Amino acid sequence: MRWVLLPALVWGETFLLDGLELSTTEDQKNDQPIYKWFERAFFSAVQSADCTHDETGLQCRNIRGGFDEERWQNLISQMWRLVDAATRVPALAHAVAMSLYSWMWWEGPGSDRVNLITGRLACDFFAASLAFNGCTDPALGLQEFYVRNCHMRWRYLMMISSELGRHLALERDLLQAAQVLRQAQGYFAAMRQLPAFGPHAGVLASPHHISLNADYFPASVVQQGPIWSARLPIAEFLEEHFATIKGELLVLLGEDKFSFMSQVTRNAEPQFGPRDDDWLTAYLVRGAQFNEVVCASAPKTCQLLRSRPELAQCGSGLSGSGFLRMRPGGRLKPHFGGAPRLSAHLALLVPDGELFMSVGYQTVRWEEGKVITFDDTFVHSVTHNGREPRYVLNVWMCHPCDPTEGHGAPGRIMPEYCHGPEQGVLPPTVR
Repeated sequence: MRWVLLPALVWGETFLLDGLELSTTEDQKNDQPIYKWFERAFFSAVQSADCTHDETGLQCRNIRGGFDEERWQNLISQMWRLVDAATRVPALAHAVAMSLYSWMWWEGPGSDRVNLITGRLACDFFAASLAFNGCTDPALGLQEFYVRNCHMRWRYLMMISSELGRHLALERDLLQAAQVLRQAQGYFAAMRQLPAFGPHAGVLASPHHISLNADYFPASVVQQGPIWSARLPIAEFLEEHFATIKGELLVLLGEDKFSFMSQVTRNAEPQFGPRDDDWLTAYLVRGAQFNEVVCASAPKTCQLLRSRPELAQCGSGLSGSGFLRMRPGGRLKPHFGGAPRLSAHLALLVPDGELFMSVGYQTVRWEEGKVITFDDTFVHSVTHNGREPRYVLNVWMCHPCDPTEGHGAPGRIMPEYCHGPEQGVLPPTVR
């Protein structure tokens, strides 16, 4: 890759770049235009489709399928133009950083090699956006800290820098790993000096102790960690009905309906895996709204899920459930889930071989018929080096410590793990 110099920018509060009207003073105004540009260009290249945005989101038409080399090279060229602009216009730094992480984490479609160049650039730009917004100043008020999205800028910087360092160490590039990890350690030390990440947020012994749920329910984060030991009622319920749920999945697979169900419920999501089909979800319900087309093919599973208040009565748009497939050789890049919520996986088909999920500072492997309850607002990723697909029923539910959600029990008493000296700084209704 090479740097492409831009023509002289038109200075002022706004300027035009490749048809995008961008701000030089308010970086959050640049997030959506730049992100949408990357999203549209990415899906156009990897699906050979004509993609545009409308009021419902990204719409791709004339989908021919397959990788389009010309469109991909155009994306790369335009990416470097935006990178070059962001080095000189700090208000672009955050949008470019988030887009590089979201769409350029891998070296290219089909490659499971982490793109170290764009990864390190994303770190540099996240750091620049922190400075631009005053997010490194301990005197910045807590409310303003959150208004400026400083809490998320810091967390993405820590996730990317620490995960890049870990990747380099696993690849035995120890010299570069040490360099990246030293830089991550410096970022982490600076972050820990800020009021938002003080004792009230719980234990932050390392970047992998960071959890978005700590803004809401830090006591539960401290007491339960990434992989929960507490047995939630829904976990026991799913295990009790394992045979029924697995049976419906097997029928779907036997009738070759899974791909159809995945396409029916799919929305435009960031590049989670290096291949478009590494991670597929056939959603049964999202935001308490059941998909009746899909439920017609899995009626018993939907009936079971409708009976669970943690899901069916969860008012959060972050809730949902569906069958998840991870293809052999698949990867799920490090990422945060939305907060506040909790996740559970009922393992349905788990093949032999190297297959694991890293969540925060813990690693776990699925066991058929068993539920893993975990806090997906810790950074998490999946590696699948087996020979057969892995299937789970995933449930994203309202957090059991959320006082704004009844979970079907009027006057319910909060579990003990919800209480402690740590107190969240955001109300659960702020999502």
